[in-house]
Amino acid sequence: MVVAVLLFGGKGERFNKNIPKQFYKLFGKTILEHTIEKFILPYIDNIIIVTNPKYLTETLEITKKYNCSKKIQVIKGGKCREESTLNAINFLKKYLDKEDIVLIHDGVRPFVFPEIIIENIKTTEKFGSAVTAIPSENTIGIVRNNIIVEFPDRKNTYTIQTPQTFKFEILENSFMKNLEKICSFTDDSSVVKSAGYPVYIVPGSKMNIKITTKEDILFSEFIIRSEKNERNL
Repeated sequence: MVVAVLLFGGKGERFNKNIPKQFYKLFGKTILEHTIEKFILPYIDNIIIVTNPKYLTETLEITKKYNCSKKIQVIKGGKCREESTLNAINFLKKYLDKEDIVLIHDGVRPFVFPEIIIENIKTTEKFGSAVTAIPSENTIGIVRNNIIVEFPDRKNTYTIQTPQTFKFEILENSFMKNLEKICSFTDDSSVVKSAGYPVYIVPGSKMNIKITTKEDILFSEFIIRSEKNERNL
């Protein structure tokens, strides 16, 4: 079984809007809808939506129309990103076997390509993990007290995206090992790495953006226009 977990638990504080990012509409559809539709695929068995408890009713209302071909379930998120993932793990452990695959995706990355999802699944089937990443194009500096203390070799630096995908046994074991400090992590791959498991990368895309700021909305509108133009050619 392959399950997609879409994380919408954030408050969107950097977004500077009166509504959470997932309810912002792009060309008549909420970001929530755009993202869900990317995962309604023949090789995804179930979709779990993890949402801020404050917006549970609104999320359920939007997801109703998709409950025809896929089993889509909505659960409450936690007080941090990784606690939201943990809530999904605790929900799924009643249904999943250790070899089942879980894709975890930022809900406000609505432009992930099917090819990225497929490569995540294939790599996880083979190695147990897969994390979407793109090579860093800019020089990266390690900074302490506003002073650059190190320049890592750019050839070895990547920008990490989502999906981040794991066999369920690896994912659950990793979170159980790091339970006491789970909110100190910023993504799922770092939890798995901290537990001692290797984390393999698969190629991402510059288009696979996380909508965080108003500038990201402008780029998102450009992407959707481009997709529409391609379909009309």
